[in-house]
Amino acid sequence: FSGAFSAVTQSIGSADTVANLILNFLPARLLLPGVFLASAFISTAIGTSMGVVALMVPIAVNLAKSGAFGLEIGTATVVGGAVFGDNLSMISDTTIASVSSQGASAKDKLKINSKVAFTAGIITLTYLAVISSSTKIISISNLDYYSIIKIIPYISLIIMGLLEVTTLVTITVNIIIAGVLGIAFFDYATIQFPHDVYDGFKKVNEIVIFALFIGGLSHIMYKQGQKALHKLIDESNITKTKAEFVIAGIASMFTTLVANNTIAILLSGGIAKRLAQRYNITPHRSAYLLEIFTAITKSILPYGSQILLASSIASLSPIAVLTKVYYCFILAAVTIGEIIINSRKEKHCAAAT
Repeated sequence: FSGAFSAVTQSIGSADTVANLILNFLPARLLLPGVFLASAFISTAIGTSMGVVALMVPIAVNLAKSGAFGLEIGTATVVGGAVFGDNLSMISDTTIASVSSQGASAKDKLKINSKVAFTAGIITLTYLAVISSSTKIISISNLDYYSIIKIIPYISLIIMGLLEVTTLVTITVNIIIAGVLGIAFFDYATIQFPHDVYDGFKKVNEIVIFALFIGGLSHIMYKQGQKALHKLIDESNITKTKAEFVIAGIASMFTTLVANNTIAILLSGGIAKRLAQRYNITPHRSAYLLEIFTAITKSILPYGSQILLASSIASLSPIAVLTKVYYCFILAAVTIGEIIINSRKEKHCAAAT
């Protein structure tokens, strides 16, 4: 459904209108940070990174064509912002899966998750502002205020997300809204609407089938070594800090195998919970580690769904996109730093008592 929404809104000119609005009201140095913030906000509201990629990448493509920034970094910035929001959304399937698998409180998990995510987000925004050039010649079209009604599907999608309407219903309703607006007010043929919906489904279906195929093959390989992995973990004798890194590693490994962070959380949840109980790691902390590292790993896999969808819409190589998802690389560094700092704090507290 994300692909269909993207195809229809592109056809009626919604992405062009939003891109033109941004170019008219934001200075060049703030365009990349603005794309990141918009992607992050929408993703937090609707709880799905795929929907945000489908919505924001066409806008980033139009901004890139106007000379605002490079196509690769613009597309990758959308992915980074989408991951930021999806990671912090209370209605995201990954949040629900991680807290459920660990028996954790969503609020406690959000507290620790938000500290790390906001730190990485601020660093990313600063970096994006620094690398953006304010001296670029940007092509800006005259703003046609009548065409602003084309952004209604985007506004409606955000509002429905904030009202916690399910993702499927939200995207379906706004596909219909976009089609009706195009037919009623603009030069958008009625026969074109089903064609665009079909093309959108077709594009995303190819991505989904490819990702499932790779994930299925990898999971078969994992099943062969499942018993050995459980035995290795049960017989290990490590420190609490190392156990946290093991949870992070297992989450990353499962995500690499199945290319789906929600499924990876469900598969690795039992092992993570066993490790957490054995080494006195709180449930909300193990849930946070699971969600963070599955999100990071999926967003830098060349066969991850966000990267595949983003690169498909922008007509880019997945490698060209994933190498510029700076937020995820910064998030990984910040999270590793947080694990080490937290370990030292606990040792200091233990020594003081």
